[in-house]
Amino acid sequence: MTCVWVVLTGYLIGSLSGAILVSRWWSGRDIRTLGDANAGTANVARHLGIKPAAFVAIVDIAKGSLAILVARASLAPEVCTVFAGVAAVLGHRFPLYFRFRGGRGLATTLGVLLALTPRQTLMALPLYGMIYLGSGGSGILATLLGFPVLMLLIYWDGYDPWIIAAPMILALTTAVCSLPEILARWRQTRNARRLLYELLHPRITPLPKPTTVVLTDSVASLPPDLCQREGIHILPLALILPQGVARDGLDVDTRDYYQRLRSDGLLPKTSAPAPGEFLQAIRQAVGSDQTALILTPPAELTQCFFSASLAAQMAAEEGLQARVVDTRLAGPAQGLLALAAARMAASGASAEQIIDTLPALIPRIGIIGVLDTLNFIAHSGRVNVITPLLESALRLYPVLSLYQGHIRLESVERTRRRAIERMVDWMQKHLSGKIVALICFHADALEEGETLYQRLVELLQPHEHYFTELTPVIGAHAGPGVLGAAWWQEDE
Repeated sequence: MTCVWVVLTGYLIGSLSGAILVSRWWSGRDIRTLGDANAGTANVARHLGIKPAAFVAIVDIAKGSLAILVARASLAPEVCTVFAGVAAVLGHRFPLYFRFRGGRGLATTLGVLLALTPRQTLMALPLYGMIYLGSGGSGILATLLGFPVLMLLIYWDGYDPWIIAAPMILALTTAVCSLPEILARWRQTRNARRLLYELLHPRITPLPKPTTVVLTDSVASLPPDLCQREGIHILPLALILPQGVARDGLDVDTRDYYQRLRSDGLLPKTSAPAPGEFLQAIRQAVGSDQTALILTPPAELTQCFFSASLAAQMAAEEGLQARVVDTRLAGPAQGLLALAAARMAASGASAEQIIDTLPALIPRIGIIGVLDTLNFIAHSGRVNVITPLLESALRLYPVLSLYQGHIRLESVERTRRRAIERMVDWMQKHLSGKIVALICFHADALEEGETLYQRLVELLQPHEHYFTELTPVIGAHAGPGVLGAAWWQEDE
């Protein structure tokens, strides 16, 4: 019974996720909605800063050590003590208090080892750290090379066989826990070399430069860290405001902008990038042996396709290659197509091969959303399906989807809550296949957006998921308060 008790206690202690608790306290956000969605120190450092990351590291190391101290205070056998540490790592990876979505467990593993064999772990730690930093952050390489040294040090000091084997047992635990994530990434890339590179991060063997570079515009509303990681280049549209022209997503205070849309009667205009801006983006993005693949929203909605096409002709005169595709998508759905194209490019596909694939891919990507007001979309004049609604004296909440370049009215509700429910019901009914990626979005509706995001992730179980705010250009046409989601379905 003592063994069962200490293992269960270790799991409950491990379930106290430092990353989730600190991120909520520090910023009011769940770290699992940011970056790679990992509830760990590195993700907190990238998105919230070094100080909160330091708190997370302390908490996660401490709980691993605490699980061991509790086991030893209970006079548990060494085998039970080791598995109390394993349980703490499992609790970190699958936390009971946070719907079993946690982090990878490196810091908790370190805490367990520090409590089991403090002197030997501190001796091996510099080697582990040098390998980790020298490999560009590869916990796998550091474990493969550092843990055998640690086990040898423990063996020389005559510890119990279970304590000697503890580093290997903990490493196997984290490896098995990581298998679902690795399999999901394999389904995304289908490229063994890319997957191996992402897992190991060796600086001495960089990936070859892709022959295709993907460009799209700011309408895609992709999270910046995702664009940076996947190599997607974003060209901002122009937002025409009373004080002058601003670049979408770069020169605008989003909070102030949406507040003005709500209270000041501001009705801004927007403009697609000029051909010269597309040409400059092509020059900066591609080399002589590369092709720029430019993905634009539907030509019926913006001038991006025509500007980009003219820029491609101008680039050809300079010896640069560019291809332009009207995606028939907009917003984060357009962003998901850019994501798919960027991953094909990273795996070595040429621009022509990617373009040949797009007709089969585009129908598997879609977007749906709820508008909070009809004023802005009526002012834009781009959506004819809502024209009959404008004559109503009632406040109505339309549910709109975009398919093959055409905006469709899926439902009209009298209350916002009912419209959101109808949208969720629509997604459950129509998205029968597995979801490769889901992007939940909002426009100045953060709390509602986060609630919807968590709900859709639980309902649809996408392989990967992101949360983003629509850029001000989309807000100019759809208005504040928009809620919705874009998806990319697997090929059945």
